[in-house]
Amino acid sequence: MIPYVVLSFFCFCETEPVAKALYFQLNSQIYPEEGGSLSLENGSYKSGTVRTLHAKPNSGWIFDRWEGVIAGMNNPTDIIFYGDHDIRAVFVRDTFKVRTLAGGKGKGFDMNQFNYPTGIAYDQDENLYVSDMHNHRIQKWMKGSTVGITVAGGNGYGSEANQFNEPGKIAIDPLGTLYVADTENHRIQKWYNGASEGETVAGGKGGGAGLHQLDTPYGIALDTDGYLYVSEIFNNRVVRWDPGASTGVVVAGGNGQGKGPDQLYFPMGIALDQDKNLYVADTYNHRVQLWKPGAKEGITLLNANDTELQSFNFFTGITVDKNNKLYLSDYENRRIIEFNLKNRSLKIVAGDNQDGSAPNQFSHPFQLITKTNDFILVADAQNNRIQKWKLN
Repeated sequence: MIPYVVLSFFCFCETEPVAKALYFQLNSQIYPEEGGSLSLENGSYKSGTVRTLHAKPNSGWIFDRWEGVIAGMNNPTDIIFYGDHDIRAVFVRDTFKVRTLAGGKGKGFDMNQFNYPTGIAYDQDENLYVSDMHNHRIQKWMKGSTVGITVAGGNGYGSEANQFNEPGKIAIDPLGTLYVADTENHRIQKWYNGASEGETVAGGKGGGAGLHQLDTPYGIALDTDGYLYVSEIFNNRVVRWDPGASTGVVVAGGNGQGKGPDQLYFPMGIALDQDKNLYVADTYNHRVQLWKPGAKEGITLLNANDTELQSFNFFTGITVDKNNKLYLSDYENRRIIEFNLKNRSLKIVAGDNQDGSAPNQFSHPFQLITKTNDFILVADAQNNRIQKWKLN
């Protein structure tokens, strides 16, 4: 079941014989009426034009299926019709615990597939963006769609402006501008909405430790002022790049590989709260570090010695919500951890510690995001899918 569907109708009319109608009638219904809405009104539509019909569920409902001329067909789709048709959108109550939002069709390059997705982001309209690492592209999945469209890359791996080389995590600003950690090209690419090429806004000077360089950038985050934060795996640091800057500023780590309070070891995930506190998934140290603005050292919030939920095993993704809760991808344990910053409580909210492809399992969870305290989205990399988990 999917929450939102796009149907494109192509109304076709032959010029011969002249008796063919120039207009066709759309008769649509919603069942039940309180379940959702449709974007097009019933009525006549001119032949030879394309019309898009959206089925949008109301809160607490999900789209289930179409009935009528397109019953049983995959969506979105183009329908060619020659006369009047009746169509019904059927909605059902949303009672899911976990659902696949994108992918899950095996490893591949088709528009409904991924090859090791590692980064995800939501735009203002809740469209989903996915960093499809080994396909060297960023895919956009319209809300409810069963296929993606390539919005960046997808031209083979390389270092040209329209290419990526193993893109890692991604972020998107309120205007829909996409930022991509182009990991093996040691740069951050900025793609405006609808652009055919990206522009380099950080790094791109070869892998290195200079402040004008990046070395294997992986994690990425934007603050409310448009400042860009980047975690560098092999420089063991997080740098901030101001808009238009040609060099970065070290804001965490940068003192060599290690487990000291001023050090990091292979940091992969980063997140910012509303006060610009920086949370770092210090991956190879199996810990989470808090770096306050201007701090020279980090504060350990969680580490491998925390035994309440057994040992942690490579934190790869991290996000923080407005309720002061951290959500963490515990990579090798195949689970998602919730950490309450107020009372320091821990609990497992997704996964079952077993590697697998069942709906309640993960195989290499990477980046995760949350928009509300109702659900989280997880890039389940080895299963080549994006999972949505209800939290309550």
